[in-house]
Amino acid sequence: MKKIKILLLVFIFALTMLAFISLPTAAEGDVEEVEVRVSIHPIYAMAERIAGDRLQVEQVAPHGIEIHGFEPSPRQIAELEGADAFIFIGSGLEPWGERAAESLAHEGIEILELAEKVELRPYGEEHDHDHDHDEHGHNNDEDDHDHDEHGHDDHEHGEYDTHIWLDFEIMQETAAEISNLFASLDPEGEEIFQENMEDVQEKLASLDRTYQEELADRTHDDIIVSHAAFGYIADNYGLNQHAVTGLSPHDEPSPRTVSELIETASKTGVDYILMEKLASPETVNVVADEAGLEILQINPGHGLTEEDVEKGRDYFDIMHDNLENLKKALDA
Repeated sequence: MKKIKILLLVFIFALTMLAFISLPTAAEGDVEEVEVRVSIHPIYAMAERIAGDRLQVEQVAPHGIEIHGFEPSPRQIAELEGADAFIFIGSGLEPWGERAAESLAHEGIEILELAEKVELRPYGEEHDHDHDHDEHGHNNDEDDHDHDEHGHDDHEHGEYDTHIWLDFEIMQETAAEISNLFASLDPEGEEIFQENMEDVQEKLASLDRTYQEELADRTHDDIIVSHAAFGYIADNYGLNQHAVTGLSPHDEPSPRTVSELIETASKTGVDYILMEKLASPETVNVVADEAGLEILQINPGHGLTEEDVEKGRDYFDIMHDNLENLKKALDA
């Protein structure tokens, strides 16, 4: 009988301890998931991969829109205010992001403005569309993204090309900046963020190598595009970009620009005009018709279409698609 009582007491004690162990501690119960908001898709694609399961990363700009004219709703602004960190490119790409960042910083929210962390490509004569770049590749010692020495503090709207996601080396730098931010938000996850960042950087390096190899053997160096979003690609792979409109697709080309593009197509032997999926086709159609050019789709990569989302595609898929159409346009 005494043995039965002892066994019963041991059993009750074991159950009590098991129940106690299974309960979350007060500290665990109080832990809230760190929330990060990212302005546009290509930066979100990096951030989401680097964060893994440790942070909640959300994209602000919805899919299927042209980001240059995007303005967040009051609800989206409220969601930003509830986040722990906000990542955007800046330097005029997302004017709403710059306005939001100023007020969010006062509320103690961590801000990462990537344009302040990397060297941007100067935007100069591209307004006139005729901006032949010196040919060079990543293999050249001189090509280290200096793009003329300048500091970050003097970036003004329209002075610099903010389409940094089309430069795969710069994107490796942004991945490191994002990883550092995440480690400051969640120090225990630093190792995971570092490993994920290295995976992202290798994917970007591989993408760069693929572009170099597959664009090397081409018939000509000229591309006509719907708007001047592809300057980084032109610079890095020795191409000449001729754009219907400037850095913003909402710009209207002058009759002279249209005439010069038609002449360029005739002189260079270009057979295609590259038009982005989310752009208005009217002006592009005029140039294509007048010059006898075929239209090829290209995605500047700042956002996904609804079809992309349905198929589970992301930034890396878009960049591979663009390569195929660039090869066709360059007869590579």
